[in-house]
Amino acid sequence: MRIAISGTSNIGKQNLIKKLLETFPNFTTPETTYKHVIEAIYQKNLKEKRDTSSTDIQWNILNYMIDTMQKYDRDDKVVFDGCTLDNIIYSLYILEKSEGATDLDASFIDKCVPLIRESMKYVDIVFMLPITKADKTDRKFAPEDEELNNLYSALHQQYLKGESPFLPKDDQPAIIEVFGNDAQRLQMIKLYIDEQGD
Repeated sequence: MRIAISGTSNIGKQNLIKKLLETFPNFTTPETTYKHVIEAIYQKNLKEKRDTSSTDIQWNILNYMIDTMQKYDRDDKVVFDGCTLDNIIYSLYILEKSEGATDLDASFIDKCVPLIRESMKYVDIVFMLPITKADKTDRKFAPEDEELNNLYSALHQQYLKGESPFLPKDDQPAIIEVFGNDAQRLQMIKLYIDEQGD
């Protein structure tokens, strides 16, 4: 079972992954994440401004995610911190909000979409964490997080209608929204995964 936990920054993905690994000890998670890729790029180019909106950074993140996802098959028990859907959502947000201020353009998106669609065959379930009213009372979200959350919601609606350009027509993962605190999210996840993690 290959699981991805997706959603905006500050929504609690890492905490949920930690709780999930405690609850399902037969699961593992990769030792590195896309954040390590970003940091490595910054360390290599120390003078570079810390800006994740460039095609170079987004392309490196996408390739890292694809390479990592391909290391696992259906018999593995793994949980990913995000997946290629997170990458395309952020890239679409950059395209919309930073037009002219970045080298990321529509041709870059067009190049990424078929790769993302194919890569989603390497994930069985995406548990998506939407921002709810309760979340807003517990923590503060930047306007960027709320706008990204709208894109996640739109993607989920496309999935429900069978119209997502980012998912393969066959062999696509389930995309399931889970919400609440960590305990509530885990209870929802347990509706889809048994004690063995199947």
